[in-house]
Amino acid sequence: MNQTAEIIIEASDVHKSFGATKVLNGISLSVAKGEVVVLIGSSGSGKTTFIRCLNLLETFDSGRVRVNGRLLGYVERANGDVVRDSARELARQRRDIGMVFQRFNLFPHMTALENIVEAPIHVLKTPKGDAIQEAKRLLARVGLVDRADHYPSQLSGGQQQRVAIARALAMQPKVLLFDEPTSALDPETVGEVLQVMKELAEDGMTMVVVTHEMEFAREVAHRVVVLDQGELIEEGPPEQIFTAPAHARTRAFLRRTLKPAPVLAPLSPT
Repeated sequence: MNQTAEIIIEASDVHKSFGATKVLNGISLSVAKGEVVVLIGSSGSGKTTFIRCLNLLETFDSGRVRVNGRLLGYVERANGDVVRDSARELARQRRDIGMVFQRFNLFPHMTALENIVEAPIHVLKTPKGDAIQEAKRLLARVGLVDRADHYPSQLSGGQQQRVAIARALAMQPKVLLFDEPTSALDPETVGEVLQVMKELAEDGMTMVVVTHEMEFAREVAHRVVVLDQGELIEEGPPEQIFTAPAHARTRAFLRRTLKPAPVLAPLSPT
């Protein structure tokens, strides 16, 4: 990471437990403006919990998260203690943090266009005509300008996820968080979503992405972060992580994940 770059997200020593189970064990991570950071690791390593802590969809037990230099969801007193901020202020801060979920979370009774304009009109108070114009521009950006009047049930999973990305962009966020955005998709629709994400990265969008798509991480990420058992065990540029990982647990994970495709014997003639 460029040390002189503007820091958009800064997580410091974040801990989280569910009951007696320790899920995050002191994770610290900074994300600079325009940077694409991809989180990888085995299932249960804490990736989803951590990314949900970055916008306080999941409250953490201790640590700090700052967005644009401001403590997220809390106010720090002069003696160093922190208290919860108001719900109104947290909602205001969250406007800067777009989130794209595994399961799209579109309103089923609204068209693609209506899903996109809902928050700008009611949260940002954008005039309806302006919101509709911007929604159409965003639908064109994700390749769905001809699906504006379709309901989620009339769209494929990949199309629904692209609408969800457009909806997140409509709030003009400073950073986009992606929580395994292709995990619920059929294999044939994964590529169309990853292509949109790649184009966003090329346009300079700050992104934090949890994914099992190793080729996307290799091609698009500026930095790959490896989580294991709730700990950040390694981070670095993709070529370093994928070709010369320093940690034994990273090497073991990549051996499992990057297995070559099996060579299939030719079909016997019938």
